Amino acid sequence: MPRKSLGIVCVAIIVAAFVMYGRLRAADVPVTRDGHMEMTLHAASQPGDDARGAAILAAARALVTKYADVADAERDGYKKFLPNIPLPIEHYTNGANALRANFGSFDPTAPTSIIYKRTANGLVATGVMYTAPNRFDAAQLDARVPLSLGTWHRHVDFCWPPAGMRDDPRFGMSGSIVTKDACEAAGGRFISRVFNWMVHVWPNETDARKIWAVDAGMSMGHHDEGAMVSDQTTLPIPLDKIPSLAVAPGDAGRGAAIFAGNCASCHGPGGANGSDAPRLRGSGIAEGQAAYMVRHPRAIDPSSEMPDFGFTDRDIADVSAYVASLSR
Repeated sequence: MPRKSLGIVCVAIIVAAFVMYGRLRAADVPVTRDGHMEMTLHAASQPGDDARGAAILAAARALVTKYADVADAERDGYKKFLPNIPLPIEHYTNGANALRANFGSFDPTAPTSIIYKRTANGLVATGVMYTAPNRFDAAQLDARVPLSLGTWHRHVDFCWPPAGMRDDPRFGMSGSIVTKDACEAAGGRFISRVFNWMVHVWPNETDARKIWAVDAGMSMGHHDEGAMVSDQTTLPIPLDKIPSLAVAPGDAGRGAAIFAGNCASCHGPGGANGSDAPRLRGSGIAEGQAAYMVRHPRAIDPSSEMPDFGFTDRDIADVSAYVASLSR
């Protein structure tokens, strides 16, 4: 078997093993949940945390420099997750490192994945991902990456779609189905925990919150018991001043997928934690107001960096229905 094909097969085996392993009983770790994501709570800083974090960050910076060219990462055993499916953010995973992280000790110089951002000029190395076994408790996770800095997270309550229903918005990582009963009723296969614990480091960032964010460019590194922290909690103008646009009834389930792929990077998953855009959860925005803001992104706030996504009328109706469902 060619070396490249063998590497892809090995990564596939590792991923499959992690999926199966995710079904096993996991340690009880205090978390906050949002949709299909569990995230560890922010912990108070302990002596030595900053020094440990600085060492991890230094290793991550060296890695994104070393693997600036994705071909170098591939030569060292990092293989693209989900081959043949181009994604905005790509994880190149090293199966051997993943196994060592699962059964051995923590090595900041040997991450499970190198993370690349897809740009007009090709793939750009932006971060690294470390992993830990699902069986770890909070103290064991903290021993690898301090909970006062990083946010360990894992994907949960995943409903695998039946054949012929891969595009149904009820299924998958952004799907509306979050319980085993609902998944089985829809003909899907329920996976309570997908993969293991993971933590991201974005060494090119300068803001500590973004360096240790869950996703690139998002300040989701710190969580309290009650709710996720948001940097921007208010809309650019009072709610009753936001114009409304006539919009057809939308499919909130399909809108959730559109939101996850286009809007969550600034407004946060589920609109709950906007680092570069207002928090939408609990905002009270109606469907028509959400549609207006999507259709005319800078009409209210000329300084807004929200792009014109070129959504179809159906896309706008669906994502507006989803945003309105969050706002109530």
